[in-house]
Amino acid sequence: MWQFFADNPWETLFVVITLGSLFGMVRFGPVKLGAAGVLFVGLLVGALDPDVGPAVPAGLSVFGLALYVYTVGLESGPAFFRELRPQLVVMIGAVAALVVTALAVGLLGNSVFGISGPFLAGGYAGIGTTTPGLAAAQAASADPTEPATGYAIGYPLAVIVTIMFVAAIAGRRNWPARRDPGEGLPDRLVTRTVLVTRPTEWAEVPGVAEKRLRASAIRPRERTTRVAHRLDHLAVGDQLVLVGGPDEVEAGAKALGEYAPDHLLDRRDTVDYRRVLLTNPDLAGRTVGELDLEGRFGAMASRVRRGDVDLLAHDGLLLQLDDRVRVVMPRDKAAEVTELLGDTEAKVSEVSAVSLGLGLALGFLIGIPSLTIGGTTLSLGTAAGPLLVAMVLGWRRRTGPLVWTLPTRANLTLRQIGLLVFLACVGLTSGYSFRRDAFSLFGLKLLVVLLIGAIVSYALLVAACRLLGQSRERTMGLLAGYVGNPAITAYANSRVTDSRVNTGYSTLFALAILVKIVCIQLIVGL
Repeated sequence: MWQFFADNPWETLFVVITLGSLFGMVRFGPVKLGAAGVLFVGLLVGALDPDVGPAVPAGLSVFGLALYVYTVGLESGPAFFRELRPQLVVMIGAVAALVVTALAVGLLGNSVFGISGPFLAGGYAGIGTTTPGLAAAQAASADPTEPATGYAIGYPLAVIVTIMFVAAIAGRRNWPARRDPGEGLPDRLVTRTVLVTRPTEWAEVPGVAEKRLRASAIRPRERTTRVAHRLDHLAVGDQLVLVGGPDEVEAGAKALGEYAPDHLLDRRDTVDYRRVLLTNPDLAGRTVGELDLEGRFGAMASRVRRGDVDLLAHDGLLLQLDDRVRVVMPRDKAAEVTELLGDTEAKVSEVSAVSLGLGLALGFLIGIPSLTIGGTTLSLGTAAGPLLVAMVLGWRRRTGPLVWTLPTRANLTLRQIGLLVFLACVGLTSGYSFRRDAFSLFGLKLLVVLLIGAIVSYALLVAACRLLGQSRERTMGLLAGYVGNPAITAYANSRVTDSRVNTGYSTLFALAILVKIVCIQLIVGL
């Protein structure tokens, strides 16, 4: 019966993806396995017959992995380079914690329990939930099924232990955050009309100088409504539309006067507003200021919706394809503004084959060189090479006519496809060996080593964050990025409402993957 799976590998692959995705939707306490469900279903199917694994099409897992790490790099690159200077000390602390963890796992597992390097490397990737790390361990091992066994044991362990750490942090009072770079951005934006009851200079209104509050429209007393460009002195009787987080708008309203009984933009006879989808590739990677909406149309961008997040627009904000830009403009300029930005739904999922192909080619190219130290060979390989190139290209955003970034929806789609294909292939090819090794005394020894490694690793990161003056909220995000699992981020966001959770995740996510890949190759050398 099970020979059917070996004789029809493509059928088997998509059955595993389907069933694994369904399994990933099952909630275990506060989290779901998500895409990792495909790995475990693949292990189950692969364990049914020794011929299933060898039948998986060669090279398919590398293709899936390349798509995954490249799209991750494009998204993570800008956040990494943006946080590099303010969070450099935290990044160094995270790197030190990962290296210490690698030493602990390698020495304890090899010297005390006699476990070989490939199993430990896969387990180290598992407690770091890093799929590219698993690929690096397999590439460096003589038997690629051994790292997969360690990964499958370490992955669920990592999710459980990290959830416990995040819950413990969330349950504590706020601790001192001497060096936390600013408060979190608001979780949502609001728009309110304020009636000025006391003469005020706009620059002196709380939140304006920090670019946390802006005005989108104004109606001077007894005049018509206009777009709020270059505000200075506000007089009694002026009405102003404020945009910002709830707290910032509340503080601005108190400084200016009181909320007006009617919303200024409800009457759209002279000033109109709408969300416009940015699909013009010539504008990708440009700043809001470079659009020159004021000079061209007398308009202004008040906010930008990117994915599920609303960002307050300012001249220095970089735009990317698939952004929804809310523009406040003279009513007769709406068609021209829409034409400039694009607003074409069909282009949202378009991918530039030139930039994608060239970026991946460069990534594979820098992954080829290797360095041999003793009996260990180090290289970026097919996991870190595309990731590193994508981080740089995502940060640069464009080079002349080439736009490196992808529309958000296209990026997420390619990422999910790549990850599912890779995990399905790994599960199918490693299932039979997993059945032999995991449910034995050997598997128990490996579990003990990885549990100790996970606790040491996460404790070191949290201790470093506290010593370096990071806030409780940012520490939760940094831990989620350090482990590299979006399920942890989702759980952290369910415990606190603060954008520093997501910012912390972005700070360490890509960096941790790169460091883990290097450490994994060293562990295999055992």
